[in-house]
Amino acid sequence: MKREMYKKERQMSDADAIKACQSGNHGTLSMIGDNGYPYATPVNYIYMDGKIYIHSAKYGYKVDCIDQNNKVCFSAIINAKVEQSKFTAAFQSIIATGKIHAVKDEGERRKVLEQFIYKLCPDFIEDGMKFVDGAIGKTLLLCMDIEEMTGKENLATSFDV
Repeated sequence: MKREMYKKERQMSDADAIKACQSGNHGTLSMIGDNGYPYATPVNYIYMDGKIYIHSAKYGYKVDCIDQNNKVCFSAIINAKVEQSKFTAAFQSIIATGKIHAVKDEGERRKVLEQFIYKLCPDFIEDGMKFVDGAIGKTLLLCMDIEEMTGKENLATSFDV
């Protein structure tokens, strides 16, 4: 599915795209919904061990869509800022495609939930670990096996026409 980026000068190296993905915490998960229509939903995520992990309720439209077709697209915009005087925006973004599945292994599930706490709640680690103990059986954890990921950035150093 590899397509060339239109503005090639904005394409990030693979290493920089991974760093950008690691630094973000909110993105959009897109999948095929009812009657073939696309469905996209905002999610919290972590990037770990070359995969994107998302936490979810165990039931709902997102889960139904994934059960029907596990091919997904994930995108995130990191560090976006409108540069008014240049009529553009400075940003980093990533887009990843791949297949997603539920994490079944209890050890992996705990590790993933703990990483969410370390990343998103670093000032509340002790309470966060207690939360993990209570939430682990109630939470669906999804793992996206990335088949392709590209990063794009605009440093907004000039007018963008």
